[in-house]
Amino acid sequence: MRGLQIPPETEGDWKATEMIRVWLAHGQVHVSLLLGMWEDSKDSDVDERETWGTLLGDVARHIANGMKKSHGFKQSETLSQIRHAFLDNVSGPDWSEIEGDYLEEK
Repeated sequence: MRGLQIPPETEGDWKATEMIRVWLAHGQVHVSLLLGMWEDSKDSDVDERETWGTLLGDVARHIANGMKKSHGFKQSETLSQIRHAFLDNVSGPDWSEIEGDYLEEK
């Protein structure tokens, strides 16, 4: 199994929290999410749905930056392709095709 490294910048931050993990296995995408973290916070008055949108946007920008460094692709073109693919995907098939449930913490 191939896993990614934890960013060294997270070391020493006792509040560091993993929010999303994505795996490609057996020809499918498998996702683990930490939902409710923002809404469960005592001093938070944010809509978590909006915050996830911000987080996904930030991930897209990191992908574009990485693709520029590793492949020489223009960041704006990469973001445009990601945006189009994202909108096609979320506008696509019926949501009943998405499977999954809450897992017990180990």
